[in-house]
Amino acid sequence: MFFLDCGRGSFAVTAGHVFQQFQKDRAERRVCGYQIGNIGFDLEERLIDCGADRKIDIATFRITPSEIAAIGKKVIPGTDGIWPQPPNIGEAVYFGGFPGCERIEVGTREYSFGLHSGMVPFTDFTDYQLACRFDRHYWVDVRGLGLPPVGYDLGGVSGGPMLQPVYRDGVWGWRLIGVISEAIMAEEFERITAVRAHFILPDGRIGH
Repeated sequence: MFFLDCGRGSFAVTAGHVFQQFQKDRAERRVCGYQIGNIGFDLEERLIDCGADRKIDIATFRITPSEIAAIGKKVIPGTDGIWPQPPNIGEAVYFGGFPGCERIEVGTREYSFGLHSGMVPFTDFTDYQLACRFDRHYWVDVRGLGLPPVGYDLGGVSGGPMLQPVYRDGVWGWRLIGVISEAIMAEEFERITAVRAHFILPDGRIGH
């Protein structure tokens, strides 16, 4: 999940299938509690819109500026109007999320959620999706933690942002281009896919 402000107030964003799985787990009494960071957060009560039933894998939720400040996260600036076109093929984009395999229990009811992120070339897009096919020949271990092995399970990164770096007035920044919906890490094919951000309306509703 991340936070976005398109000029009409901040809201939270994740993948639609993440919210639907939460609903299923809650109905089956597999959910003991719900929070973002250390803030209690009931997704069903806060729901603005979920486009998953319309094949748009994005869900949005109400959240206050004070809650975002308490969590200690930054808000991605969006656009109050028409979203920019996708990057050019070959330009770098950033993605980030929290794979389930990097979740570590560090104490009683206390977990560390390992962030997995990278910058990779943008390779494909449709009217609905954006995709980056990975090419390991050009990977660089910039943090000294080692590169993920072939077949590394990125399950859990859904709902994270796909961002394009932008340079304006001598300053680097980011613009949202998509919401991560799928990661495939197989021996012969590795790719991360996002739903295009232009479905997100300024008030948090999901358009067509």
